[in-house]
Amino acid sequence: MDKAFCHPAFPHVYCLCYKMAIPAAWDTIIKQEEAMNKAKNYTLIAWVALSMFFLTQAIIGWFITFTGGDIKPFEKISLSTLIIIAAGAILLVEALMNFMDRPEEGEETQQPDHAPAKPQMNFKSILMYVVLVVVILVAGLALRSVLPVFKISPWMNLVLAAIGFIGLKPIFLRKKRS
Repeated sequence: MDKAFCHPAFPHVYCLCYKMAIPAAWDTIIKQEEAMNKAKNYTLIAWVALSMFFLTQAIIGWFITFTGGDIKPFEKISLSTLIIIAAGAILLVEALMNFMDRPEEGEETQQPDHAPAKPQMNFKSILMYVVLVVVILVAGLALRSVLPVFKISPWMNLVLAAIGFIGLKPIFLRKKRS
């Protein structure tokens, strides 16, 4: 222990407090970083899902326009649909990550003779995700009559998709500053 952190009158008490306070503070910082990373990842998943949705809407709208079909049903997008897409994408990715029961990054290096584990299915979490998807769908459909419906042309869908994909780099894919 560095003597610079010890109080001259009570060196053992002060050093003991220091030894206990630093790991607790470090754990708090790590937990806050993990929570921020999780929130950033969830936002990224929803952002990409909505960008893909707008791109798909633009492609479908153009195809229907060029084939001479009625485009009016495809121009209406409900806010509840956007919520269902964002929440559903987050649940889908979370479910896929949880179903793949692989060791953490540091666990493989600690055991040199350890063979990579095969992914295992956890039926309890599958059931939990199915229930959550049903709850999101029911809530989204119930809110469909309450939430607004937007009329968006295929060109505007393309603009929204482009903004979404172009916005990925400066918002989510920037490098951390040390």
